[in-house]
Amino acid sequence: MQLVMMHGLYMHHTIMKPLSALMETLGWQIEGLSYNSLNIDLNGLFDRIEALCSPDTPCYLVGHSLGGVLARQYAEQRPLPEGSRIVSLGSPHQGAQVAKQLAQWNLQGFMGNAHEHGLINDGELTYGGTAALGSLAGDAGVGVGNLFNQLQGQPNDGTVLVSETQIEGMSDHLVLPVSHTSMLLSPQVARQTDHFLRYGRFDQG
Repeated sequence: MQLVMMHGLYMHHTIMKPLSALMETLGWQIEGLSYNSLNIDLNGLFDRIEALCSPDTPCYLVGHSLGGVLARQYAEQRPLPEGSRIVSLGSPHQGAQVAKQLAQWNLQGFMGNAHEHGLINDGELTYGGTAALGSLAGDAGVGVGNLFNQLQGQPNDGTVLVSETQIEGMSDHLVLPVSHTSMLLSPQVARQTDHFLRYGRFDQG
């Protein structure tokens, strides 16, 4: 089965290679989608995703961080075949406190236009797509985000708060002891991602 994988902010598909390799051992054929995360052309990106998804079979998407936010938005704005499923990894569906802090410091330019595409939100969002959405979060708390006071005292993966990965309308949510970056190296993350893509839920046992 074909799986489209999307990286996060500042990254290239190369960062997804370890997780891609793990998913390949589980039977998936990987299509890595690189995009300019600092100058996001949303319609162009969605057209590229659509071209990779057959209209006759379920579409499977996995996105890390910003990539998961964009995958969710794609499912909300474009029709997906029945049975399609999405897994987001450490994705701040409610916006990221780290991004908000950068904006307060007038440093939003370091995010390009990504802050306009989900990294900064006003109010609680709900998921409006028909494809099942599984949100996987980490709580290892290791990362540059610890330099920001907003993460201290709250479960986080070092960059994104666990609470930011939750969104009403998602099909399932799971927290694993991984950091924002180490989740891309984790066999456990790969196994849980595979489980959700196949069954529409994580293995909570």
